[in-house]
Amino acid sequence: MLNSPIRLVFAFFLIITCSNIYAGEFHDVSVIQLISAPEIFDGKDVCVIGFLHLEFEGDAVYLHRDDFEHSIGKNSIAIELSELQARTWRKLNNHYVVMEGRFSSTAKGHLSARSGTLQDIKRLSDWSTSKARNKVPGKQ
Repeated sequence: MLNSPIRLVFAFFLIITCSNIYAGEFHDVSVIQLISAPEIFDGKDVCVIGFLHLEFEGDAVYLHRDDFEHSIGKNSIAIELSELQARTWRKLNNHYVVMEGRFSSTAKGHLSARSGTLQDIKRLSDWSTSKARNKVPGKQ
């Protein structure tokens, strides 16, 4: 049996660890991580980069543009946007984006075509690669 000081230290460590996990911090993850191990991130706030496509009953962030172009829905995560968010972020349609929201492994979008859903989106912004292209010789 653990003595009292050790129990107190263990309890303190456990409280600190759990509060960091559930304090609303966004975990940087890839679409691949969300697809391959959805149970790990279920209910967690995540930050992910991917290819955004917005359409009626098909708003999603894809692993890659090719996955969208070839209709590989399981390589995507559905996203739930309010009407205001959809109007505001329409200009980012068919761009790579960075987004933050709460991941659900059980909600899989329209007709369960996706590998999960990002809900309660807090941030969505352009993930521009134009600067990187300008630094590569021969690329324009």
